[in-house]
Amino acid sequence: MWIEIFRTGTFTDSKGRVQSFTESDLEKIARQYNEKVEKEPSEEAPLVKGHPESGTPAHGWVERLARRGKILYAKLKSLTKEIIQEIEEGRYRKVSVSLYPNLMLRHIGLLGGETPAVKGLRPISFVEFDDIANFEYETSSNDFIELRQEIRRLEIENSKLARQNEALRNDLDKAYHESLARNFRDFLHEVNSSTDFIIIPPNKEESVVELLQLCAKLDNYLRESNCSIVSEDFSLVDRVKQFISELKPLPLRKEFTVANKENWVFEQTFDGKKVDEERLNIHIRAKELQKIHPELSYEQALLLINKQ
Repeated sequence: MWIEIFRTGTFTDSKGRVQSFTESDLEKIARQYNEKVEKEPSEEAPLVKGHPESGTPAHGWVERLARRGKILYAKLKSLTKEIIQEIEEGRYRKVSVSLYPNLMLRHIGLLGGETPAVKGLRPISFVEFDDIANFEYETSSNDFIELRQEIRRLEIENSKLARQNEALRNDLDKAYHESLARNFRDFLHEVNSSTDFIIIPPNKEESVVELLQLCAKLDNYLRESNCSIVSEDFSLVDRVKQFISELKPLPLRKEFTVANKENWVFEQTFDGKKVDEERLNIHIRAKELQKIHPELSYEQALLLINKQ
């Protein structure tokens, strides 16, 4: 945002010295300040309350200067919430510039309700701190109305951008975790496809995926916090995946490798039709296997029986 900070004219300092400023002087002030800041951004002049000798605390920074006719303007940035609120409350109605002897801008000061020395001319007084000149003049009420309006507009814009950034972060986070979940499911599929037996039961796959996602979050936390508990190359995800990869196929209990016909209870016929004893044997063994491993489906139990 731009505000009016100075103008051409003749001013008298507190020691009675008179100094005049022309449009060329304002142009020089703007040009040399802008050149200096472009080369070294850390040299930006602060926006302060009054005229502190140290230029602190800063409540904002002067990004750039510009002359428009007989008026010198400053573009402000990074205003603090405190100074924004006080400007909106009308606690500051005067702007003061502090210049070094070579006309380099030292800082811009906001002043309270002091009465201007010369009504209608805007330049108020000339204050000196070790040859550093501070020129004060009262800005019109419209200047501060426009400043407050600009502040409100920027607040609304910043709030909107913050919401958009938050939504983007949420979308990126969601996409990241969905990608992780797909990768982990592919990993489990590869593990189960590596053998004729079932390593991870289907009804347990999502639980394992959730476990791996939690491990990934913990890995990220350890990296971001520079935790010294584990080595830099440690990965809990890799450890868990290695553990899963080394799991052995699900074994069958020995007593189910051979049918125990004494404990079988079944019908010999269905609707007057005889039952294939071998197929019934497989059926009963599959049902018994399900009792021991309830996570298995009937089809999975049949598959294990048939692969013996």
